[in-house]
Amino acid sequence: MTSPLRWAIVIADLAGMATVCPISARLPRYPGEVPLPRGMAGQTEDAVVLCHQLRTVDLTRVRSYEVGGMPQRVEDPTIRGQVRAAIAHHLGLDIRTPLDGAA
Repeated sequence: MTSPLRWAIVIADLAGMATVCPISARLPRYPGEVPLPRGMAGQTEDAVVLCHQLRTVDLTRVRSYEVGGMPQRVEDPTIRGQVRAAIAHHLGLDIRTPLDGAA
């Protein structure tokens, strides 16, 4: 049985694995969700990047969605920055080292 296709944004791909954040066609509800407007990266309606649901998957499960032969990407630097900031916050990487006790 094959699972249904799910929209996701690929954050990084290394050694055959991809770190992805799923995309949902709804409005943001929680911290760490970044709005993705209709028309961006092939979205047919307003959506949200669920940065708090970060996961790593095998690259064989990841397909590039193309429209007219062109891969759909998030090119807007503001949205890309918001996604990075939301992931950093979710992982606690935005906390200064002296505050969290890390060396």
